[in-house]
Amino acid sequence: MSKGNIQITEQTGAYESPAELFKAAARYKGERYFYMNKDKSEWLIGLGHAYMIKEKSRSPERITEQFQTLLEQTKEPHHIRLFGGFQFDAGNSPLFDEFGHSHFIWPKIQILCQNNQLTYSYTDMTEEEILNWRSVSEVKAPVIQSVSNQNEEQFLRNVATAVEAMKADQFDKVVLSRQKKVVMNESVDSAWLIERGLKNDEYSYFLLMEEQNQTFVSRTPEQLVKVEDNQLSTNAIAGTMARDVDHAAEKLLKDAKNLVEHDIVVKSITSDIEPFATSLNIPDSPEIMTNRFVYHLYTPITAEIEKGNVLNISQALHPTPALGGFPKEAAATFIERAEGDRGFYGAPMGYVTADFEGEFIVAIRSMVIKENTAVLFAGCGVVEDSVPESELDETETKFKPMLQLLGVTE
Repeated sequence: MSKGNIQITEQTGAYESPAELFKAAARYKGERYFYMNKDKSEWLIGLGHAYMIKEKSRSPERITEQFQTLLEQTKEPHHIRLFGGFQFDAGNSPLFDEFGHSHFIWPKIQILCQNNQLTYSYTDMTEEEILNWRSVSEVKAPVIQSVSNQNEEQFLRNVATAVEAMKADQFDKVVLSRQKKVVMNESVDSAWLIERGLKNDEYSYFLLMEEQNQTFVSRTPEQLVKVEDNQLSTNAIAGTMARDVDHAAEKLLKDAKNLVEHDIVVKSITSDIEPFATSLNIPDSPEIMTNRFVYHLYTPITAEIEKGNVLNISQALHPTPALGGFPKEAAATFIERAEGDRGFYGAPMGYVTADFEGEFIVAIRSMVIKENTAVLFAGCGVVEDSVPESELDETETKFKPMLQLLGVTE
């Protein structure tokens, strides 16, 4: 195809709620996504699939190549962002069978909100289609029928086995996860989830992506990487304490187990980004990140870079020890044997601009929904002095954002 064969029409508009825009886009159900950054200053909606890029394995190179081919068929400049992600491991989880392993979308309609100003980008749509894509729809809350743990005893055994492996010097840290299942009386509407999610002040990214009759949702505090104007930013988030513990923030900053876990993550991220960086800025000690239910140890990391697009850098960073372990390969092997394939839980997800800049997050605090059933994921970092029952309690706290989103708790 020659340059310019992909037609993009762009318009600006006044602010509208993302939940209301999702309601108006019911005709695109199964082909929608929503992404909001941590401080809620910017968000992105995609409606419909103009172009899909799916691969059966994690392949930043193939995504780069295919996105570049599409970009060469457009007239610059435009605001289109490629949106999606790579599944966590090499396999394919049956919980995510509608999604590709590498799964990226160029939407028919993209709505980008910056500074409360909306930019609409329409790909290959007629003037009539642009004028008439909205429709009226109503959403209602589902009724919760059951909430159950899926692998609690297995999780406790996995933690105990991991501790023994670390005592035998097989690895230094591993992140283990478990699941809950929530069954409702009817399917869950994405517009309702977005509406609920915007009502609280959770200092987290908000990601929702539909594919046919499956929906993946994450409220994660963790950025994997952002690349903008030759500046790379990332962060180490590892070490957690529930906020209902007396003097929790003070205790967390002094807690040996959590500080060891955090230091492993900082060192691993530093090693991963050094090949791309001309300079690095890393604080000497962590600070506290506050979320609705927990405190985290948090270290922001920035770098000047000369080479590497955001897809390649996300590949180099994934998985950070905050979601995999350290050393990476030994921890990944243990996770695969203990848990199987994770799908998009803990996976790198985000957007890529036409300049191959963008932002990817680590999709923790998440769930996948199919019809009336949601499977929730939560994990915790295990080090040599971890106690299985304490790690179980930590994961229980980390389920709360998804339970709240579904209306199980407030």
